[in-house]
Amino acid sequence: MGNGLRWGIRPMTIEKNPDGSTSRIFVHVVESPTASQSSTLRKHQEVARIKLPDGPYGKAEWRMGTPSHGIGIAPDGKTLWVNSIIANAIFEYSTSRSQLMGHTTLPEVKIQGGASSGSVPEWITFTPDGRMVYVSNSADRSVSAIDTETFETGCAYHSWEVPKRINALALP
Repeated sequence: MGNGLRWGIRPMTIEKNPDGSTSRIFVHVVESPTASQSSTLRKHQEVARIKLPDGPYGKAEWRMGTPSHGIGIAPDGKTLWVNSIIANAIFEYSTSRSQLMGHTTLPEVKIQGGASSGSVPEWITFTPDGRMVYVSNSADRSVSAIDTETFETGCAYHSWEVPKRINALALP
């Protein structure tokens, strides 16, 4: 890696086999022209890269050299959801073919007397039934709730300063 870039790993998610063992790991690669890659654990090799679509906010919105900072596999294991700071969106990909299936644009941040910016999406989580995906938007100080079938944003929950790491909890 003679280009001087730091090829560290940001958030990652693990795909499971039917018996619960680990199949693949999907990761964000810091400062990579591709936002995520997948590799097999048994063979220790990269098997695919997924390049996220470009967006309106360009490289100026990268945080810590990371164009994307949220990734998760839906509870049914059929789709991979990846957010993009550059596109200000979350994208759904098929886990079997790494094919783009859809996306949702996230809230835009209006800056008084200045240009708008993206919401800087961070971590994501799902409801246990996989019907909703939640995205923390650190610049917007909100969490977006998105229907995984229709891609519609049900609402954005406003929070305190800079929400990032999130999880879902189901109560009986």
